[in-house]
Amino acid sequence: MSTELKYGIVCEVKPGFARISFEDDDIVSDWLPVLRRKTKTQKESWQLDINEHVVCLMDCHCEEGVVIGAIHSDVDTPDSNEHPAKFRKIFSDGTVIEYDSEAHKLTVDVKGDLKATTSGDSEIDAATNLKGKAGAKAIIEAPAIELTGMVKITGATTIVGALTVGAISVSAGSGGGGTMDIEGDMNIQGKIDATGDVTAGGISVKLHKHTGVQTGPGVTGPPQ
Repeated sequence: MSTELKYGIVCEVKPGFARISFEDDDIVSDWLPVLRRKTKTQKESWQLDINEHVVCLMDCHCEEGVVIGAIHSDVDTPDSNEHPAKFRKIFSDGTVIEYDSEAHKLTVDVKGDLKATTSGDSEIDAATNLKGKAGAKAIIEAPAIELTGMVKITGATTIVGALTVGAISVSAGSGGGGTMDIEGDMNIQGKIDATGDVTAGGISVKLHKHTGVQTGPGVTGPPQ
């Protein structure tokens, strides 16, 4: 059976198949299988678009054949950022997945949400810096969170649960003084050293005075 290449336009699609309009012959094909790289235990899914320009391998009567793939045309032009060193996928909403082998850089620009789920461990190993940025809020949930190394917090941070640290250093901010606000109880095993004053319940440790006492060897009561 002889075969020939035929160029046509996609007019209908369903998973794994498409119907093609061969305008030169005024024929619309039956459902033709679309060529895929894997179809058994491993699969990929990316349907052709309606009105997409494709090339097919057909029998001489255009009764049987296969859609080899989509091709560019004057209407469906190539990607303007196509480059020999780049692998790119562009989606209809503007999302782009790109790997630049010259720059050794993978870029994923998602126009929406990004969700990754794994049944095992997730690991990111950065040789230099690891950066994360959120426009509203960053939430990390885990039964236990372990941070190793110097941790620098800039801005308001809420910790719900127990916090165990080897040392805490609060440095002056842009306003001239660093502050730490704690809502709840604090249990400390060890001493507290303060170069400034300490206030408890509105009473200054350095400046509070006891009334109704006279100097001598006696011991006063608690501050009032």
